[in-house]
Amino acid sequence: MELVFDFFEDHLKAAAAVKSRRPLALGLFCFILGALSFFLAMSVSGRLQPLPFNSFTLGLFLLWELGSALVLVAALHLIADFQGRPGSGGELFVLFGFANLSWGLAVPVALLFLALFPSAHWPLTAAFLLVGLYSLGLKARSLQDTYQMSQGRAWVTLALPYLGTLLASALAFILAMASVVLQIMKGFS
Repeated sequence: MELVFDFFEDHLKAAAAVKSRRPLALGLFCFILGALSFFLAMSVSGRLQPLPFNSFTLGLFLLWELGSALVLVAALHLIADFQGRPGSGGELFVLFGFANLSWGLAVPVALLFLALFPSAHWPLTAAFLLVGLYSLGLKARSLQDTYQMSQGRAWVTLALPYLGTLLASALAFILAMASVVLQIMKGFS
């Protein structure tokens, strides 16, 4: 637990300890705990409406969280490797797991905002956005500590997989719409 506390208090000390120990199981546990906190905050706030609150949905959510974390860490490690930065994907995974613990703030924040603003949805959305930005900030700092890069480069490197996913999704949507238009045009001829 001291290692987790060091991540929030003295991130350089935590990064050095992760580099020497590589506690992958602790990083995995932190990812699961952070995802569980986010899932509970979403269900308490009523944002899980179309999905039932049960163990199957929780299991799917945890698998999604771990799978996306592994893909993100692999993509970031590949980008850092192309830049010639020394570092380890395992270390980054553990530090990202620690950063994911920031979603533990979402449950008390959701309960507080539901008590203060029971019918307004925008304050809760803003609170989730702030917690998400805090988590991204911790991930950028973890990337900076793992690969010895500047803060700006860490933010740009962190944004690249998200931008790539957004561009690929936009391209898939455009191609799907073009296919639908072509099918409609064939139907008229």
